[in-house]
Amino acid sequence: MSAEARIAPHRPDLDGLKAVAVVSMVFHQAFPDVLGGGFAGLGVFFVVSGYLISSSVLSELQSPGFSPGDFYARRIRHLVPALLLVLAAVLVAGWFLLVPADYRQLGQQVVAGSTFVPNLTAEPGSFAAGSASKPLLHLWPLSMWVLFCLLWPLAMWALHSWHMNAMCWTIAALLLSVLLHLAHDQTAAAFDPSSALLLSLLVGALLSTRHANVAVGHPNALAWIGATLLTLALMNIAPETAPAGWRALLPTLGTALLIAAGPSGWLNRVVLSSKPLVGIGLISYPLYLWHWPLQSFSHLKSMGEPGWERPLAWMALAFVLAWATHRFIEKPTRIGRMNGTVVITALCVGLCLVAVAGFAIHRNNGFEQRIPELVRHLMSTGGRSAVVDGWRDKDCMLDYRLPPSHYKPFCIEQKRPLVFLWGDSHAGSLYPGFKALKESGRYEFGLAERTAAICPSVLGIEPRPLCRSINDANIQAIRDTKPDIVILYSWWHNKRYDLRNLEATVEQIQQAGVPRIILLGAVPYWRKHLPQILLEEWKKGLVQARPPLRLDEAFLDPEVRRATEIMRERARKMGIEFISGMDFFCNAQGCLTRLSEDATQPLSYDYGHLSTGAAAFYIERLAPLMFKKTH
Repeated sequence: MSAEARIAPHRPDLDGLKAVAVVSMVFHQAFPDVLGGGFAGLGVFFVVSGYLISSSVLSELQSPGFSPGDFYARRIRHLVPALLLVLAAVLVAGWFLLVPADYRQLGQQVVAGSTFVPNLTAEPGSFAAGSASKPLLHLWPLSMWVLFCLLWPLAMWALHSWHMNAMCWTIAALLLSVLLHLAHDQTAAAFDPSSALLLSLLVGALLSTRHANVAVGHPNALAWIGATLLTLALMNIAPETAPAGWRALLPTLGTALLIAAGPSGWLNRVVLSSKPLVGIGLISYPLYLWHWPLQSFSHLKSMGEPGWERPLAWMALAFVLAWATHRFIEKPTRIGRMNGTVVITALCVGLCLVAVAGFAIHRNNGFEQRIPELVRHLMSTGGRSAVVDGWRDKDCMLDYRLPPSHYKPFCIEQKRPLVFLWGDSHAGSLYPGFKALKESGRYEFGLAERTAAICPSVLGIEPRPLCRSINDANIQAIRDTKPDIVILYSWWHNKRYDLRNLEATVEQIQQAGVPRIILLGAVPYWRKHLPQILLEEWKKGLVQARPPLRLDEAFLDPEVRRATEIMRERARKMGIEFISGMDFFCNAQGCLTRLSEDATQPLSYDYGHLSTGAAAFYIERLAPLMFKKTH
């Protein structure tokens, strides 16, 4: 086969090409808007790999005693050490940084990565931000590269044994690959670069079959044309939806021309063979392995926050780890004096152990026991059922479809002193607290609850249908029962509420003979649902850590403080009592998100309705203020 094939000496410019490939991919991940086609670097890397692998096989076939086993042993010593280190490091980091669902998925990725099979959780060719929860997504090309390393040398060995022409068979394989690539491009709904990468490998293999002693004409022209095509590819190919057809072949053709130009052209000799590029090329494989896990974990911990500091930080760390891996892991393993059989055996055992660990993680659903009970509770509990837990929903707290006739008789108890709770659903959320206070036996009192969703305790307004009639019925109930205390509580700064009649409403209550009126100010209201905030803040730290016990003003509804002071002043002018819920839940360190570090129930399951435990906490502290003159 290979009587016509001769291999040139080691070419530093190929290391420079590998540097261009890996730096393009890493830089694209850090700043995708700057280098939109950085994904094309993968094609560059595959052309160079196809050339080097085929050249190595063709060179060894010239000497007697060629052993496929020795060839594969060297590939293992080249490929596995860095991969094994990265897989183990990602598993350890994932234990501390990934939630169970993502860690379970990581286990599957580790099994795929350590056995060199296609990763079923990966979208081939996609390195989109939406895939940041997959720290090993970038290993999908590795399975194709390993398959090429396994099968292509065997094919070349067989063809050599049969004295068949290497170039002819490589051209035939390349043409078949082109046809498959173009056929897939016409039929696939979304572009799959796997066929393009196979083509890149075979283009590199074809270049290796060229006579080494045949001088190439116009090396500078070839190199400049290749560099131009490669530049167009890096600047124009979109990463997530790599263009189909001939445009996907630009990096392959550009790299092929640069290789064909040989080491004598100015670009190859001066630029690509420069020490900085050669140095990066030598660490290109571990750099590729490290860059995506670091980018993935950085993205997850930053919650997608914009900025250039984090990308620069993980890029720098990727280069440091790649250099250290090459210096202290790859070189001793590949060219050290350790017994080859022992090294190969240790590496294979290591891959098996990592695969077993990945399988165990996947089988045990990411070991959810790692995360605090509160977080597990937040992940499994939520929605309306959690928000209204403990309310007397549809009995004493009516939704917008129910008229006042649906209030049940037991909503007004016949016991004194009587506390009349009037307001919207936020008032209704306090009922579990009053119930817990009554059951404690520390205070004897009756409770009347007449609350309705989106219907504040203000007469004459209609923020939603039936609100006016419900409040007319409520003021009549107050006239009839003459409670000892009326508590007014609503979401006072709701933009749908017109509070101009609040003073007139208080006057009506006073005319009914009620001796005390208490206006309750807001409890902590949040910018968005509190469980969502807690989970987002928790994800920024270690998985084993609890979410913050307190959150500062930045997380609160920006209107809540101002609305509290407005209502305090209005209560003062009306001559009624005012109690702010914020005073019980907030201090200089922020507002409570739950009642204690060990608590599993958040203060609210939404933006501001108190959960059952928080309501009990609140009413227990309100009780001495409510009953100081009546008990």
